Amino acid sequence: MNPILRWFSRGTACLLMAGTLPVWAQSVDESLTPLPTDRLPSLPSNWKPAATVLVNPLKADSKTKNGSGVLVGTPGQPVTLLTNASDVRLVMDVMLTPGAEATLSLGSTHIRLADNWGNATINTSTFGAVEGATLLPLQNAGKAPGLWQPLEVQLQSGGKGPATLEKMTLNGITLYENLVLPRTTSGTSGTISLNVKKGTVAVRNVGYQLISDRQVAKLTNIRYKLYENRTETVSEAELANLKLVKEDTVSALTYEVSFGQPRWHGILYTGDLVVEKTGPYTVALQQGGWAALHIDGKEVLANTRLDLGYMNTAKINLTAGKHSFKLFFGRSWPRPGLGFFISAPDTKFQALHPRASLPEPDPVGEIAVEPTTKPSVIRSFVNFGPKKKTHCISVGSPTGLNYTVDLNQGALLQVWRGPFADVTEMWYERGEPQLLKPLGTLAVLSAQNPLALLANATQFWPDSLSGNELNYKGLTMDKQGYPTMQYRLRDLDITDAVMPNTDGKSFTRTLTLKGPENESLYCRLASGASLEEVAKGLYSVDGKYFIQIESKAKPSVRTNSGKQELVMPVNVKGGSTTVQYSILW
Repeated sequence: MNPILRWFSRGTACLLMAGTLPVWAQSVDESLTPLPTDRLPSLPSNWKPAATVLVNPLKADSKTKNGSGVLVGTPGQPVTLLTNASDVRLVMDVMLTPGAEATLSLGSTHIRLADNWGNATINTSTFGAVEGATLLPLQNAGKAPGLWQPLEVQLQSGGKGPATLEKMTLNGITLYENLVLPRTTSGTSGTISLNVKKGTVAVRNVGYQLISDRQVAKLTNIRYKLYENRTETVSEAELANLKLVKEDTVSALTYEVSFGQPRWHGILYTGDLVVEKTGPYTVALQQGGWAALHIDGKEVLANTRLDLGYMNTAKINLTAGKHSFKLFFGRSWPRPGLGFFISAPDTKFQALHPRASLPEPDPVGEIAVEPTTKPSVIRSFVNFGPKKKTHCISVGSPTGLNYTVDLNQGALLQVWRGPFADVTEMWYERGEPQLLKPLGTLAVLSAQNPLALLANATQFWPDSLSGNELNYKGLTMDKQGYPTMQYRLRDLDITDAVMPNTDGKSFTRTLTLKGPENESLYCRLASGASLEEVAKGLYSVDGKYFIQIESKAKPSVRTNSGKQELVMPVNVKGGSTTVQYSILW
């Protein structure tokens, strides 16, 4: 293992991203205006609407179904998506055919969209490169052709000055942040267009946010009460039993009222939040300690303890005018500070506190592990959706293909390509969370074991297996340093080997079973909202990754609880059998 320490200011990063970070935590992003791609004016003849697109990642083959929701383009005239969009945040899902190339133009800024599947080299041909400026993305975050790739670009035109690429992400990976762009004269100011140069490009779920600098709110009639405590103050309820040290009015909401006061304290701020217009708003607190926010007597942000650099956000609908607020702050063990932010659908976050109230957090080193000549194998906790998996092993290969297995369930949780692992929350100071985080382009798979003993082919797939059904028996290492996991599933002995393929694009998973013959064993190869057979033995799972099996295999697609599952029976004949399939993303 080769730990690499990358220093950065986590607080600065959070503040810079504050205009976009909170809204993505919501199921519906109200700050975005959907762009109906099937109703664009003057649609060029080389662009057409479609209901779905299927692309084979292994050859230049694509199929479309008539309908709307997806816009499909081939070389010819560019399609204009927006005009008068100088300061803009743009999001969309992009799909490419093998070898496809296109240019996304935002005024005079031209961003390359290209199929670079499995190419670790970063150059001017990489997806996300800024054309004509030798500005290269931090990594090749592109997925396989035929998969939907979420792209987000936030650009500030700069007026008469240079434009700033405030943020660009692809597949959840940050490619750029706060990058001042060189001056160029090409392109039409405020016009966003997409020009296909090679192959076929499809886009869907296009949304935009036009960003203005208008002031959306202010605080008035601010009062505070400061209470002394003997230790940390964890809730507003404690204040009634504490000594009131000081109370006064203040011109701005600030943590500075605690300066010179007892170390351990709680503060209660009250006043009016005055908003300019009726509409939806996002409010946020960023603090070192405990904090909670009430507006008009209703809890908007629940009491939470945070370190500096993290943000707690919520959506709220407000009418124009005054709204009473109450803000609790409790001094705790983290370095203290307090910030109150608000944004409207057409603005970034605006601070309702003076800068001194929210100090920059201490720089924290990101501890990144990268394999050298042999794989890196790490035991850790891993977040999988809302749950923390506590018995996981993650393997990083020298070729840049990585994966995580939940040893409790024998489940292949995730695979990713590129940099291996951020282990800061494992190895920095006490490392209490013990979390490993992937650093590359991720495909999230399943939390369930791929094998199950079912009464019949229609029985529900078990959500989890108890210790009486499945036992982890350890692992062995091959000569290259890759592990093979061993399990006991009732009366079956199972080995599970996940190996990177030499193409640098995919994993092959091999499940070897030994035991008595039975007719109730099944293998679930994939589960998702939508399974599409792109070619013989090749299936697209929700447009997020592919499963490939031998053309002789005969799986079936079944529907359970609103999800589709790719399932096939497994016959253990002669005391053993093998199931093998590949994951491409």
